[in-house]
Amino acid sequence: MAEQSFQERMQERLQGWKTKLEELQVQLHLGRKEAEEKLEEQKKNVRKWMDEAGARLEEIGEEAREEAQELKEAFDKLREKLQKGPARTAEEQKQQEEELSASIEDLQAKAEAVEEKGGAKTAGLMDDLSDRLGQFHAQMKVLSAKLREESAEEWNEFREEAREKIDALKKKTEEWAAEASEEWKEKRGEIRKAFGQMLDSFRQEKKDEK
Repeated sequence: MAEQSFQERMQERLQGWKTKLEELQVQLHLGRKEAEEKLEEQKKNVRKWMDEAGARLEEIGEEAREEAQELKEAFDKLREKLQKGPARTAEEQKQQEEELSASIEDLQAKAEAVEEKGGAKTAGLMDDLSDRLGQFHAQMKVLSAKLREESAEEWNEFREEAREKIDALKKKTEEWAAEASEEWKEKRGEIRKAFGQMLDSFRQEKKDEK
């Protein structure tokens, strides 16, 4: 099987994100019980993926050995936090979400450090890792917002604002996929920033309501 070109890989990646964004749109309409079940399902899926991906971390080259050790520690810490069962109270739900978010962001930062030091193969591996974590993070934010809702009015406002942000980002992924080329590698940073801003806006909306 021929190796994918950068353009093919980026188009496949962006198509994957477009699909995830469409899933988020559906999840905005889930009931509380369905959201809880979906969140636990996503946590289980990520744990399974991490079990499979863990062995690939051994492929990281010697040039990033020190950074790789820190990455593995952060990787194990996140996997441990994902083992927790469903939250029983709103306060516990909030704590779980904050702990998972912090662990995800820490692991993504460690992956970026490894990517900067490693070769092309290591960079691709770290890019895949950050991408998968980002997808789960987005889903967790939407589902957790439903579980933390204090009123129907609050949730409807959050859902409408989230829907608009997801729609806008979905259109951007289509534009990026059409532009993808070998000279377009710097766009990866723009993509990460855009998705990060979407997650940050979800967090900020909840803070502003306090």
